Amino acid sequence: MPQSPQNQSAGRDEILRAATDLFAESGFDAVSMNSIAVRAGTSKANVFHHFGSKDALYLAVMRDACGRFETSIDAFEGERSDFGQRLADFVRADLATMAAQSDYSHLILREILDSGPRRGQALATEVFDDAFGRIVAVLERGQARGEIAGDVPPALAASMLLACNVFMFQSQHVLKHLPGVDFVDDPARYAALVGRVLFDGLRPREHGGDGEGDNE
Repeated sequence: MPQSPQNQSAGRDEILRAATDLFAESGFDAVSMNSIAVRAGTSKANVFHHFGSKDALYLAVMRDACGRFETSIDAFEGERSDFGQRLADFVRADLATMAAQSDYSHLILREILDSGPRRGQALATEVFDDAFGRIVAVLERGQARGEIAGDVPPALAASMLLACNVFMFQSQHVLKHLPGVDFVDDPARYAALVGRVLFDGLRPREHGGDGEGDNE
């Protein structure tokens, strides 16, 4: 008997969840379609029915994981406050999402580190391109309005912005025990400091300024 649309959808979600868990635990190469089917409580044929191939399932898992972070970008795209404050707000929201979705965060970071040239290109073009492009576009608009320096490549600035949170998320349990690191347990303060450091570094030189509130 054919499955109802509701059951087909639930089966797909269960497969995605099982694949997410297994890829996070063992990495792409060590996970078989059969092991995903067993974890999901379904048949291997049903896994292939929904996704067609292991590569297609992998990309679906990664797109699902990446999509869980896009609310942080939604807020960054707004223009309700000065650019320095928006940087800080994005850092805080993104780090909070990483903590709340820690299993998906670990999956994404593991796959970025472990991917070879072929999977790396697929991740870039089919998973991360849109989200990264949205962040770059915000920075480009800031440049066009003279809010950040015109000689800094927006893609580099976006990479630095994301790298701060990735390093904090991955290293917080070590960082908090190092001398002078007194901001790990205060996400709001951490975000404000990162936003200020990044913004002061991006700010056009003619604007000058040496204070946290000098964003005019």
